[in-house]
Amino acid sequence: MVRERRGLALATVEQETRIPARRLTALEEERFDLLPERIYALGFLRTYAEYLGLDPQPYVDELSARLPSEDAYDAPPLLPAASRSRVLRPAIVSAGTLALTAAVVGLLALRSGGGHPRTVISPPARHLTPPQPPATPQRSSRPRPKLATLVLVAARGRCWLEARLGSPRGSELYSGTLEAGSSVRLSGTRVWIRLGAPSALDATLNQRAVVLPTVTPENIVVTESGVQTG
Repeated sequence: MVRERRGLALATVEQETRIPARRLTALEEERFDLLPERIYALGFLRTYAEYLGLDPQPYVDELSARLPSEDAYDAPPLLPAASRSRVLRPAIVSAGTLALTAAVVGLLALRSGGGHPRTVISPPARHLTPPQPPATPQRSSRPRPKLATLVLVAARGRCWLEARLGSPRGSELYSGTLEAGSSVRLSGTRVWIRLGAPSALDATLNQRAVVLPTVTPENIVVTESGVQTG
């Protein structure tokens, strides 16, 4: 398991990703019956994969194929036969009572009129309204965290660097020396980097050129919105 190989405790992952530990355990053990609705389960998996430095799309596609479709969540529950009979029985009894009442009123009218029939106005028929299914609650969607992809190229000499997810205590992405002409690609929603010689590097963030600080050495924090010292 990637998390255990990197020495990450479940409590640490829960704190840094804001995903409940029981949901993380369900994802790791493939206990899909313990996951929330489809949209939340896929969002949890994407965030977890990005936190571990993995490409989330293959995992999201596989989980999406194994989870029930959205229609399965939206289908209204069907009442059991016993419940349906309890709903319909009072309506049937009421209709029968109305018919019996109309017959009795007609018979009394004939007797009181000396055998001459009178027009009897029956009470209006009552239209039965079938039970309505419960309204489906609106599901709120959580915004997906945006991925930052930083490419560093040792264009003007060697540079030592250390990169971790989230903070200096996060999972290690890279640690070593970039030789002149070599490059490294770092991805995550938030990446902390310690640079030994930032002036030797060229950098692009999500395919846009960015300027690195010139102080040696320097700590930076990279997110989708840009590069900051930290």
